Amino acid sequence: MKIKAYLSGIIFSAIVLFVTCEREPVMPPDPVIDHITIAELRAMYNSGMVTIDTNVYIQGIITLTPELGNVPDFIAYIQDSTAGICLSVTGTNSFAMNSEVKILCRGIGFTLYNGLLQFGGIDLTPTVKQVEVINLTAGIPEPVNVTINELLDGKHQAEYVSLSGVQFMASGTFSGTKVLTDCDSEIDVYTRSAATFSGTTMPTGNGILKGVASVFNSTQILLRDPSDLNMVGALCGIPSVIYLSQDYTTLGSGITVNALPGWLAYLQAGTVYWKGYILSSNHIARTTAFGSGQASVITWMIAPQIDLSTAKKPYISFESCDGYDNGATLKLFVSTDYTGSATPWTSTWTELSFTRPPVTASGYSAFVSSGKVDLSAYIGSTIYVAWVYSGGVSTKTTTWEMDNVLVAEK
Repeated sequence: MKIKAYLSGIIFSAIVLFVTCEREPVMPPDPVIDHITIAELRAMYNSGMVTIDTNVYIQGIITLTPELGNVPDFIAYIQDSTAGICLSVTGTNSFAMNSEVKILCRGIGFTLYNGLLQFGGIDLTPTVKQVEVINLTAGIPEPVNVTINELLDGKHQAEYVSLSGVQFMASGTFSGTKVLTDCDSEIDVYTRSAATFSGTTMPTGNGILKGVASVFNSTQILLRDPSDLNMVGALCGIPSVIYLSQDYTTLGSGITVNALPGWLAYLQAGTVYWKGYILSSNHIARTTAFGSGQASVITWMIAPQIDLSTAKKPYISFESCDGYDNGATLKLFVSTDYTGSATPWTSTWTELSFTRPPVTASGYSAFVSSGKVDLSAYIGSTIYVAWVYSGGVSTKTTTWEMDNVLVAEK
């Protein structure tokens, strides 16, 4: 009996061992990865998170890549129905415009670069499995309809947007920074010289512009492709009445501005006048205390007398630029009691605010429009408009330049 029991035990153990060896091993469950929107991703940064430390993913459409050269090789933009964000890529950037992708976010960090929130570096190497292509030809999403002021307020960063009723301030090619306006506000449209369409002529009409809202110190729009533009309509902002227009074309280099009919130039301090200057074949007015050797330079440039007796909505606009800015100022004034005397500073002048170019401590800024400075307070009057430069060699030798003066009706 003992032998039978012993043999039965051996047989039972063998059966158990056989069954155990034949069973498939139990794999651990896949980690749970939660979907978050891009708006929620941006909110994580706003709450102080520097690097994503949880298993989450975003999913959206790639709206802009380096395919046409308008962003650097390591950059792409993505958006979903809630928001957009700029992506930075480690290694080869194989993101394709209009594709839908899923990005695993754990371990990826945020960087704020000149005001633009970037999420990266993202590794697109297939073996890393950080990015999954859901649909290679998903198509571009519908752009968000926005205004220039909404973009300037910081809304819709990194989103594909559409602006209506807009036009470029000047003609030319897309290359570089171009000013877009709706005839009330202005925003920059930037195109890299490396973009395949940088040499393409910009449209000269008013209409719809689509692009990706971005930031480089200030808000700007990046174009995906000129085919996104439909700007063939009639221009806005063409004055119904022009009281004064001056582009300094007839002012020779080194010639004082009072050589222009009706224009006046007077010195309150020092011996530096506003004079003509030729900049890349463009004639402008310019003044600077640099190289004068004088402790105080206060120089006036006064436009011809302007009759607003029948005006309805008058304004003045002009473009200005500063170079090597170290504090010398440019101010805009209006007077109703100045009579054209050689001592304008003895009359009553009211200072008007205008949009100024960025302070440029080294080199020169771009020319920036003053915007439409309202003159409705002077309806029914005859006025003089003056620009006054104040500086000196002690520390303030900024160069100021001006162009395209216009007094007109809105």
